[in-house]
Amino acid sequence: MDLGTLIDRLPGGLDDRLCIFAAKPWSATSPAVAVQLDNEFKPPKEVLEQGFVYFLEAHVAKETLEVFGDRQPSATEKRNLLIFYAENDAFPDWVYTR
Repeated sequence: MDLGTLIDRLPGGLDDRLCIFAAKPWSATSPAVAVQLDNEFKPPKEVLEQGFVYFLEAHVAKETLEVFGDRQPSATEKRNLLIFYAENDAFPDWVYTR
């Protein structure tokens, strides 16, 4: 699965207990998985062995998308927002100007 597809499944389609991991550099086409962390908050070993790195927790991604408020963003806007947020731990300026 790719990162764009996982993002498109938000907000309703991913369980809040899952974490998204993706191959860098992050883009909509980056290979990605959504997995549950173990009791020590670690991902399954095979996820890291496949080169995936932590992207965002599903519940954090959902909360981040709330910045759009009542406006319906495009799939590209959602993807760009979450990739920017995951890389910078901040919202991009453009999200407030549309």
